[in-house]
Amino acid sequence: MSKRLQELLEEFFRAKDGEELLFRGDPESVRKLSLVLRALGQNVTVEMGEKGEATLRCTKRRP
Repeated sequence: MSKRLQELLEEFFRAKDGEELLFRGDPESVRKLSLVLRALGQNVTVEMGEKGEATLRCTKRRP
């Protein structure tokens, strides 16, 4: 697991239930994060920016 992906997951697990989270990063890290969060039963939305940056939005809920 990459260091960046680990940091993003730690941020997710520190958040409270119902909190809306916004993650920005390189497309590969965001893609991997979305796979993990979907496996945990989270609804995620991924958007690609103009400068090659990806954004993932999700509201944390209990799986």
